[in-house]
Amino acid sequence: MLRKKCRVDGRPTVSEWPVRIWSAEEIPEQYAEAVNAWIKGAFSDYQFVHAPKRRTSQQSYAYVFGYGKDRILFFRESETGGEAAIRKEEILRQQIAAVSVERELLKIKIILHYHDAEGQKGLEFPYVPSVYYLYDPFLNWILGREKEFMPGVAEREHPRPRKLYHESLAMFNFSLEAYRLGDGFDDYRYESKVHLRKWLPGKKTLEEWLEIPMEYGKFELHSLGYFRKWTYYLSGKVSKI
Repeated sequence: MLRKKCRVDGRPTVSEWPVRIWSAEEIPEQYAEAVNAWIKGAFSDYQFVHAPKRRTSQQSYAYVFGYGKDRILFFRESETGGEAAIRKEEILRQQIAAVSVERELLKIKIILHYHDAEGQKGLEFPYVPSVYYLYDPFLNWILGREKEFMPGVAEREHPRPRKLYHESLAMFNFSLEAYRLGDGFDDYRYESKVHLRKWLPGKKTLEEWLEIPMEYGKFELHSLGYFRKWTYYLSGKVSKI
């Protein structure tokens, strides 16, 4: 009798979703001492999030991050575990030169590109798309917007160019993200290229690029298949909220 091969469901369970830490008592034990030592002032001056490790993903790792008062704290737990095996990063908001968001199906992450004494570095915050309400405020804050800022609301007063809508509906939809760098845009540069699939004759994949100059920097978007990457390049004029 033939046995059916069972495919492991790699989707994160609710218990593996990142969660908001509302008080110092909710900080995971292995991070508590270092987090409390880092906080200056009241705990309510900061927002903290705990992202558990996903058991179904070998690349996944647990981490805690907090932000407030122009500072970002990041703790990542290593494979060995324990307090001695926790990596700590502290970044000032003014060190950040660009922010990228990468998404492919159910995988998404924010990447901070920043400078320190050793040069340019990157810090990744992988999460589950379902908890966008924890990470959108973080992204808004980094870019100088109010945490509650919603691009869709801002677009009502300054609509996107209809020309882009006719060129590419997908890029038109994703261009809404550019509003985190300004109140609207008229100028943009759009390019596309069709790729033939090597192993699937007759099948094509569209690759697209979009570049938008904004008031507080430059927005770039790249799309290929299910993969999307958009980057906010900061001009240095971002307001400090």
